[in-house]
Amino acid sequence: MNNEGNKLIGIFYVILSSIGFGVMPVLVKLAYRGGANPMNTLLLRFTFASLILLVYIKIKKISLRINLKQGKIIFLMGACGYSLTAILVFFAYKYVDVGIAGIILYSYPIMVMILSIIFYKEKIKIKKIMCVLMTFVGITIMVEVQSGVHISAFGIILVLFAALGYAIYCLGGANKEVKELNNYIVTFYLACITAIMGGVIGLATNSFNKPIALSAIFIILIIAVVSTVAALMLFLKGVKIIGSTNAAVFSALEPIVSLVLGVIILDEVISVKIIIGTILVIASMLILAKEEVKK
Repeated sequence: MNNEGNKLIGIFYVILSSIGFGVMPVLVKLAYRGGANPMNTLLLRFTFASLILLVYIKIKKISLRINLKQGKIIFLMGACGYSLTAILVFFAYKYVDVGIAGIILYSYPIMVMILSIIFYKEKIKIKKIMCVLMTFVGITIMVEVQSGVHISAFGIILVLFAALGYAIYCLGGANKEVKELNNYIVTFYLACITAIMGGVIGLATNSFNKPIALSAIFIILIIAVVSTVAALMLFLKGVKIIGSTNAAVFSALEPIVSLVLGVIILDEVISVKIIIGTILVIASMLILAKEEVKK
């Protein structure tokens, strides 16, 4: 397949990944109604994901062997990246409103771009910067800040570190050492690391002392399959093809999916500001897609 076709496939992978991640908030809220909480949801989600991946890996007879350098990068992606993001955002909600946290968290594409320039020597391009800024502005507009907003410096710091963690995860997926590995292997190790961290912090915060309904456990299983295994692997595939900065921009489709499903399933309210923000995000992705196909 030619380079143009590969670019389009990479974009398609990241968009599918964003849809998988985007359905997760709605599923999580439904799980909460069945007695789940953020920490036991995190633990069960990644435990289920690890087991599913392990079964598949064994059936396909894929080797789990990785070298020391690959192990270090994957550990960084998991411990300082994906799991750090999930855990810090959970604790940040105690100190800052969800809307403010969402705005700050989605500053991660800008962090990815800066870190990519520093570590991967990516070229600075005006269109790419414009796309990232349009994405950030669009998501900022979509979040309606109400009066009486609860915000603290500590909460802002937590979410900024969560955004940095996701940027580290994106960059790790673009590393040449990780690119050599099977996506199932990378995702398996990431799921294991996140499950362990979730379990340790959950025990430390006494988050496992309440019963969970069977319906909630089933919903978490769906989250593990759709919003973890499938979404993570598709994202990693996309990063390998189109790079970390471009993948970060296209993954901004995630909050739009969450928004639409929230309106449809959870009867959440939509406004003119949200529509304008959505248009900006989609426009930035289309501009970047056109630019990538031209190369």
